[in-house]
Amino acid sequence: MKHFKYKGFSLIELLVVIAIVAMLAAYAIPNYRQYVLESRRSEAQNRLLEVAGMFEKYYANTNRYPGGLTGGGNNLDLDSGYLTWENYQITAATGGGWTLTATAIGGQAQDSECPTINYNNLGQKTPLNCWQ
Repeated sequence: MKHFKYKGFSLIELLVVIAIVAMLAAYAIPNYRQYVLESRRSEAQNRLLEVAGMFEKYYANTNRYPGGLTGGGNNLDLDSGYLTWENYQITAATGGGWTLTATAIGGQAQDSECPTINYNNLGQKTPLNCWQ
């Protein structure tokens, strides 16, 4: 009587491997998405700080803050592509000081924890949990 040695995996072995991969994916995918949101938020924070530096440089040169972000004249002359990209849009409120706001857009709008990030001329960063 001949005994054949089967090569390959049994159905049970394949099901066990699929179950393990599914459990790993269930854990990894949400963590990856959160990591992506946080890294984009960090990019917006850096951009806010860069624009804030431009506001302070303008103040150092003219003894007043600019009236806005674009258009030249009494405003900074920033390119709109610098202020709006696929994840955030930066706006400014001026008048005696300034407040910069980065608002989440596109895929970043899923960031329910920090839909807007603010920074002002007094160095106040809000909401605080978004700046940590």
